[in-house]
Amino acid sequence: MPTIYNYMNRALTGEKKSENKHDMAVFKECRKLSSKYGIKYQPGIFVPDDKEMADSVFKAAVELLLSVGIYCTTTGRTIKIDETDIKTSLHDSRKVEIGRLREKVILPHRSVMDQRAPVIIGGPMGGSVSEKQFLAVHISSAKEPIVQGIYGCALQSMGGGSITVKSPLELIAAQKEARLERLACKLAGREGLAMMGPSTPTISQAYMAVSCDELFSAADPQEVYQLDELKTDYEAFFKSIFHQAHGNHYLSGQCPVFGGPAIGNPEGLAIVDVAETIQSRVVTGSSFHVSGAVHVNTNSSSAKEILWASNISAQAISRNMKYHKARYYWNRAGCCTDMMFYETAAQAVGDTVSGRDMLIGPVGGRGEVADHSSGLESRFMGEVAHMAKNLSLSKANDVVGQIVSKYADRFSDAPAGKSFNECYHVSSEYDMHPDDAYLKLYNEVLSEIKEFCF
Repeated sequence: MPTIYNYMNRALTGEKKSENKHDMAVFKECRKLSSKYGIKYQPGIFVPDDKEMADSVFKAAVELLLSVGIYCTTTGRTIKIDETDIKTSLHDSRKVEIGRLREKVILPHRSVMDQRAPVIIGGPMGGSVSEKQFLAVHISSAKEPIVQGIYGCALQSMGGGSITVKSPLELIAAQKEARLERLACKLAGREGLAMMGPSTPTISQAYMAVSCDELFSAADPQEVYQLDELKTDYEAFFKSIFHQAHGNHYLSGQCPVFGGPAIGNPEGLAIVDVAETIQSRVVTGSSFHVSGAVHVNTNSSSAKEILWASNISAQAISRNMKYHKARYYWNRAGCCTDMMFYETAAQAVGDTVSGRDMLIGPVGGRGEVADHSSGLESRFMGEVAHMAKNLSLSKANDVVGQIVSKYADRFSDAPAGKSFNECYHVSSEYDMHPDDAYLKLYNEVLSEIKEFCF
């Protein structure tokens, strides 16, 4: 299998083209491949039950990669991928163990309708969090027994001021984020809990600055975010080379945009989602891939087209590739709303039965509104995933259909909800809990989801 050195060379010598030309090639090729393989989105289906179509999505994804390659925005060139590259990457035998001490977790290779629960990662997962609420927000997730790791936030500010992008301030902000996340795990009584991130910085130097045993250790999956729609850049190479040299676990995340310049329909999104997962394994050599596809109109990952595409892509990967797959939950509604819970439930049911290995989040307000993440939301995601692990695909589809009907027409006027400090009582770092209204809503919606499932 070619090394990252080989792919870097291809980024320097590959075909020169514009980014727009790459996007158009992805768009056109997806249209052609979906027609060739008979991949068809059905608006009334949320969790597909079609093995042949899932396998066709995988075949189409392989052809897409072979045809368009990976576009490096730094060099303006295409990294050519050949069939041997892909074939040698399909079966990863490495064990992925995250966390330390008593909090070690081994990621399962889940199959479709696997009765093992996916790994549950709580936290703001890159959403904005204020300095004032930073510690409490992360403790609230770390203290939930069902949560097996936390994915940190992006600091809204530092010292009351803005964090200048691509400046040395990013290194200081990344260090502050990492230290506070580690402290949150300790205060929650869960020393060794897996941390993911950091989410505040944008430059590779800042990521590398916090990669050490004290902060983000080799057992804490560190973030190597690639660019969406089959793209990458030097920053992804910098981080991947660094983590490989130090033996760190690292994740590769991408959030393709349905309705953007490269993806015009749900079929195309499903194909790109699988192709980007293969990209993560082949080009970056990451420990696992995180998908977070969103709808261009709602900026959410819970729209019906996203659900269908995400679920069939998860099935395609589960059936044809041994590689860990996870998913970000970007919800449109804010915390402490029924819609936020419903959005989470629809995704958790589909992801669980479709074979995702890890669920991450959720975050409200699409992560753009500060402090819309809480441990109760992560608890809910985990509870629903555990409920769904024994469902068939057809039953899960019925359940998701009932859940989606609760919020499908509310995206244009999604409830803003409440920020963390408005729905949690925090007496100290050791004494915090959801307020009565929040807990009541949680119990009501969870009971409703149980009725749908059983």
